[in-house]
Amino acid sequence: MDFKFSQLNLNAVAQGVGGFVFGNENSASNEDSYVERYLDRISNGVLPEDRRSAMKSRAAQMSFGAIGFPVLLNVLKEEHDDVELIRGALETIVSALTPAETTHGQKDEVQPAIVNSDLLFRESESISLFLSMLSEDDFYVRYYTLQIITALLTNSPNRLLEAILSIPRGITRLTDMLMDREVIRNEALLLLTYLTREAEEIQKIVVFEGAFEKMFSIIKEEGGVVVQDCLELLNNLIRNNTSSQMLLKETIGFDPLVSILKLRWGSADNFTQQKTINLLSALETVRLLLMGGSANEPGKDANQLSNQTSLAQKKILDHLLLLGVESQWAPVALRCLVRYVTKSLLLLYKVDSYGKLARFIVVF
Repeated sequence: MDFKFSQLNLNAVAQGVGGFVFGNENSASNEDSYVERYLDRISNGVLPEDRRSAMKSRAAQMSFGAIGFPVLLNVLKEEHDDVELIRGALETIVSALTPAETTHGQKDEVQPAIVNSDLLFRESESISLFLSMLSEDDFYVRYYTLQIITALLTNSPNRLLEAILSIPRGITRLTDMLMDREVIRNEALLLLTYLTREAEEIQKIVVFEGAFEKMFSIIKEEGGVVVQDCLELLNNLIRNNTSSQMLLKETIGFDPLVSILKLRWGSADNFTQQKTINLLSALETVRLLLMGGSANEPGKDANQLSNQTSLAQKKILDHLLLLGVESQWAPVALRCLVRYVTKSLLLLYKVDSYGKLARFIVVF
């Protein structure tokens, strides 16, 4: 069967849609032509602006999800050589999953984006198909695909987590995107950060797929908010997790982390807003390492002591003291976290470091 957008297909799928969209079976015949016009604009619009404009309508979004997804998913399966068609299909799905503009009195109504997400999950192998699109060569195909997955995560997080975990190498494909071009990498970074907040199984897979190496490679090359995103993902992976902390120590070590805390003496840009956020994130990483794993994990105490010893050997206290010396310019939140981390470190610090402790007390 030809699943390209044809007038025949539109006529077939548009029958009876009016009743579904407008909640009244008797109005179906009067509204069929209305819905069909929208579907025609969505499906056959030559310019991207036509597709986006058509999907601004709540009626178009609601009707499209019910009858348009099967058509577009088959396009993704069958039309691999038509990149423009694939792009258009993916962009249309993104629009269908994006919250529509609301007007007065519509805020409490069912949102088409939520309904469409539910309908898309019901389509067999839809998530597997999207994940497979991440291996395509075209930049926009990969970019729109990540936007679809992100929209599904926003609209129905639990179902997406369940679906991705059921797909072999699903998380691996997402982790591979961390080494893609900048825009796609940033999308994948945010997506993985959300996915790893509470899902331990996903955390394990991401760590196993070399996330530590990828993140610190990005941190080395980038700055600003990208560093913040990398550190947030890192903290998700090591929080209360002894095995992940040990793997970080054995593969990457703590040098890249300690280097983030290095300040240029007297530099005016040490405590810009983004730099401060990055420092707070890095200090949170140090705090998590000093805490070790969860209380019930085997080897928790040994790992905690090993982390404290390793960080001390990296002279992290020197960097904390420098943060303290310049604390007159540092925000209160940063000074408080520096004190907390330093206290945790000094609890098991050697006697020969008490001289530094005295300096620290004088500073504060």
